[in-house]
Amino acid sequence: MDPVSFSLTDDIGVITIDSPPVNAINQPIRAGLKRMFETAIDHADVSAILLTCAGRTFAAGADLREFDEPIADPGYHEVFGIMENSPKPVIVAMHGTALGAGLEAALACHYRCAADSARVGLPEVSLGIIPGAGGSQRLPRLVGAKAALELILNITPVDAVQALKIGILDHVIDGDFIEGAIAYARTILAKGAGPRKTSEMRINTEGYTNEFLAEARKTAAKKARGQDAPELVIEAISHAIKLPFEEGIIEERRIGDEALVSEEARALRHIFFAEREIGNIPGLSKNTAKHLVESVAILGSGTMGGGIAMNFANIGVPVTLVDISEESLEKGLGAVQKNYENTVKRGRLSEDKMATRMALISGTTNYQDIEDKDLVIEAVFENMDLKKKIFAEIDSICKPDAILATNTSTLDVNEIARATRRPEKVVGLHFFSPANVMKLVEIVRGDRTSLEVLATSVDLAKRIRKTGVVAGVCFGFIGNRMMIEGFHREADQMLLEGATPEQIDRVMYEFGFPMGPWAMHDMAGVDIMHSILQDSGLKDANPAPYFNVLYQVAEMGRYGQKTGSGFYIYEEGNRKPIPDPSVIGIIENEAEKLGIKREPMTDAEIEERCLFGLINEGAKILEEGIAYRPGDIDVVWSFGYGFPRFRGGPMYIADQIGSKALLAKIRGLQERHGDYWKPASLLEELAKNGKTFVEWSSAS
Repeated sequence: MDPVSFSLTDDIGVITIDSPPVNAINQPIRAGLKRMFETAIDHADVSAILLTCAGRTFAAGADLREFDEPIADPGYHEVFGIMENSPKPVIVAMHGTALGAGLEAALACHYRCAADSARVGLPEVSLGIIPGAGGSQRLPRLVGAKAALELILNITPVDAVQALKIGILDHVIDGDFIEGAIAYARTILAKGAGPRKTSEMRINTEGYTNEFLAEARKTAAKKARGQDAPELVIEAISHAIKLPFEEGIIEERRIGDEALVSEEARALRHIFFAEREIGNIPGLSKNTAKHLVESVAILGSGTMGGGIAMNFANIGVPVTLVDISEESLEKGLGAVQKNYENTVKRGRLSEDKMATRMALISGTTNYQDIEDKDLVIEAVFENMDLKKKIFAEIDSICKPDAILATNTSTLDVNEIARATRRPEKVVGLHFFSPANVMKLVEIVRGDRTSLEVLATSVDLAKRIRKTGVVAGVCFGFIGNRMMIEGFHREADQMLLEGATPEQIDRVMYEFGFPMGPWAMHDMAGVDIMHSILQDSGLKDANPAPYFNVLYQVAEMGRYGQKTGSGFYIYEEGNRKPIPDPSVIGIIENEAEKLGIKREPMTDAEIEERCLFGLINEGAKILEEGIAYRPGDIDVVWSFGYGFPRFRGGPMYIADQIGSKALLAKIRGLQERHGDYWKPASLLEELAKNGKTFVEWSSAS
């Protein structure tokens, strides 16, 4: 079936793209657009051409699967040129989300209208590329250079009202979309309006000053730190300002083609596709039954519990927060209220919507009040005995088909499930703090978790707009296990060998993390990791050195920001870490006890050992079946731990290095530092066969 069709409504030629689910533009669609526009242009009965899309959305971008090969003919510029050069007026009608190449197609049309619910944008920077199908040249001509750069660097789509205000749209449709689009096309004809080429418009450069560009670069550095794409966009728009359209398009194509094959863009495409693969769960299908979740209870009204509650209230699901005292509840509900108020102050939520959401969140100190809830999520202190006691109690109270979930970040979900008479209804839902902001949820599949409960959990993550990655049961699941046993263990080891906290943090910040490991522990609380190591038995089970520095810092009561000192010291009311010479003394004392001679360490070695620690532990997680795919691990680290998306994730980096080279490096670390660097069996297998993690996963 041709994804592009032509029909005639009186004297209006309607060209419709129909390629579910999101009408992503690819070679068949480009070829279809070329044929249908040529047909409409030559058709004697056509006075105007209307471009629209079937389904739930206008074209939501290009088909990224084409980007790893040269773009097949007809290319974007050729097709959009035919559209723009039509001697008959071309009107585009958009609904849903018109993004990337979809909006660029609209910019090549003469008149643009959209449903009042539509959103439009050019988010290419998030993929390490520029709007390379004419967007960097046409958008500045339509809305001005300043507004164009702001829209592109902001990444977030704008709604129809804002798009009309800045000049992207000429008309917003209120009511039936198709009828409104046809009516608007008739209005254009009634006015006698002819073609209006965006490429022939003059660019308004008002406000596009050096000062504005400096601020734009600062903004881009926050949203896309470490990426080259924002600067490439600025370069492309500068060509739009200085050159005629035809020459600007040539420069756009040059910049765009180079960006498309860059390491940055390839890594970002990997994460894009990996995120879309996480929903492919062995054993689940579209036909797998799901539980209906229309009411939720959260046990614990602290920062985590309140944040989780907000996710459900945001989608209209009533939530009951449960805590041990009215005082705790009042404090927890107050924190939720404050979070919503801050969102209102930033203009992201109306007062009415805040009131509606707060009305959905109630509190109680009585477990009996949760007996009819569909889902109960435990979010109390990370202590196995406490969690087992709670699960045994709620198991006797909750209705038989209620799902019981634990928010544990490290503990054995199977052991928690055994405290109940319904282990098949128990699942891990590990939210990340702050839970109302962080996108990741690890969905921990216990040995007896039913397929229905797993399917419900995966669906629920989507409903609350989270990225849900399924993990098996082990200490720390995917993310925390890799962080503790790989990344941070090695960071602690390197302190003993000669690195400083500020050096390690700087190296990993420059790599792309939002902060280094020691600044992170100071923020979260050094005592938290101390408790995890102690309560899990890991500190006693592992021979020294094993988190010797962190353990000693915590033993001294230096818990981080909340106590004014940790790996750094903090001035009252200021969270900026200040290096503390006394911490070097703690490190030197521990090194001396262990007979380790401290020597200066290069930045390159620090980065390499932190990454290799992550990768080796990730390989073990894959061989044990804790994660289904290497891409799942990359998604966890990108969305939950701040791993820079433009680097693709630890397992993606592993494949770029190559299994043989990686194995040689890790064996060298094992020789120098001991058997805790023993290579994962899977890595040895891949190196032997000359395979990558992706190839192994595809063959599994």
